[in-house]
Amino acid sequence: MFWTLLTAFVAGFAGAGTGFALRHLSGKRLPKGIIPVAAGIAMIAATVGLEYGWYRNVLDTLPEDTQVISERTQQAWYQPWTFVSPWVRGFIAHSPSETVETAAGSGVQAVQIRIHERWQPEVIRPILVDCTNNRRADVNSETQFADDGQPTNTTWLEVGATDPILQSVCGGGAAN
Repeated sequence: MFWTLLTAFVAGFAGAGTGFALRHLSGKRLPKGIIPVAAGIAMIAATVGLEYGWYRNVLDTLPEDTQVISERTQQAWYQPWTFVSPWVRGFIAHSPSETVETAAGSGVQAVQIRIHERWQPEVIRPILVDCTNNRRADVNSETQFADDGQPTNTTWLEVGATDPILQSVCGGGAAN
């Protein structure tokens, strides 16, 4: 958020300078009010550009095979342009290259889910996805694995084949 604020201030100064230059080039026929108006427009444009560019910029830093599971968009009354085109405020993704099967033939995938939210640090949550039985579970300090790759001490969440995480990791789960 600090960089957003700094960018807005720099854009404001640049906009004010542009307004001042326009007033000077017009032989002072433009009113003095052009300077703060140009500063305000530049600040709003910079902020909007940062909001809409955030999603693409974060995706560019992730592995090339990253698959977005879901997006959270934002619309707000104080940002009227978002009613025309909402901006992505957060998303959940995973990288198939970072996904491994717990043991050959176990059907259980260990996945790193990446949770990104604007103005928040990235959260990486390891989870287990059982593609055969349409379920998933969080990996925690108590999770252990048997010799056949099946996790023990795990609380499974039955999600069904339509779960977005299951669809992304397994290609639709057992039902598809």
